[in-house]
This record gives sequence, C-alpha cells and structure tokens, in this order.
Amino acid sequence: MALLSQAQLIDYDTAERRRHPAIYREVPSSAQIDPVETNEIFKQQLLSSSHQSRYFELEQAFIELRDQMARLRLVRENWDSYGASRPNEAAFNAAESALRAFRDMNVRPNGIMPSAEGGIGIMFTEREEYAHIEFDNSGETWVLTYGPNRPATTWQLPSRNADSLREAWNGISASLQS
Repeated sequence: MALLSQAQLIDYDTAERRRHPAIYREVPSSAQIDPVETNEIFKQQLLSSSHQSRYFELEQAFIELRDQMARLRLVRENWDSYGASRPNEAAFNAAESALRAFRDMNVRPNGIMPSAEGGIGIMFTEREEYAHIEFDNSGETWVLTYGPNRPATTWQLPSRNADSLREAWNGISASLQS
C-alpha cells in the first residue's frame, strides 16, 4: 500500500475543502443559515432568473390579459353610454381561444377591451402602429390595422380557428413592422 506524500495530502485537503466548503466552515451550511435567510436567498435567485426569462415575462403578460378578460365579464349593457352591448359568451369563448393560440405562438397582445359594436377586441401596438382583432357578438371576427402614414385596413377572418388566427397575426405583424 502506497502512502501519500505531504504535498499530495495538502492537495487532497484543498480539493475536499472546495467540494464541501460548509463542512470546513468556509461558508455556512443550510443547517447554519436561518430558514428565513434561506428562503430569501432562493427568492432572490428566482427573481433574478425570472427577470432574465422570456418565458416568465410572457407568462406574467398572459396572466394580466386573463385578468383583463375576467374584468370584461363585469361590463354591463350600454357600458359606453352610446348603447353598446356587453360581450356575450360566444365572444368570450372566441377571445379566450385566441389568447391560447397567441400564447402558443409566443405572441403578446397589448390589451383586451370591450368592443363598441358588442364583443371583445384584442389589441396590438408597436410604436405608432395599431391593430386589433375583434370578436363580435354575432360570431364574426374582424381585423383592423392602421398607422399614422397609411390608411386603415380591415378584413374579416373566415373562421376563429388557430390557422385563421395565425394568418391574421402574419398580417398584423407585417403591418406593425411597417
């Protein structure tokens, strides 16, 4: 059996200290840290990583959009004092389905509002460019885009499925970038 030399023992000891710094009291172990401090450390690490994460940013945005959708359920008839109808259940279902489709496409709408024609509008803005998709109470779906240097463009979507929404987003995206 070979014995380790003094130099080899020192290298081994240094390596062990690096592997287990808490055991050698070079840093506090989790058992030595107050549980509140440990939770605060994990919270700070989570916040730090979430601020850098596109995923968390998108999730937080969609939580806010779902909250806006929930607040729309409180809108009453004649909400704008010009006789506007409140959004009906068909408009809510279509808008919720569209939000799921946009989430799957990693597309972030800027807001959700009731429509003056009766229904729900999902809005997109980029600099001075504006677009929205409107889900009418009648079951129709319309897209509107406009900007300061071009006339408004509107078109009707043939259906409310994910493929139609993807096509609408392609047109909206092109418009917002122009």
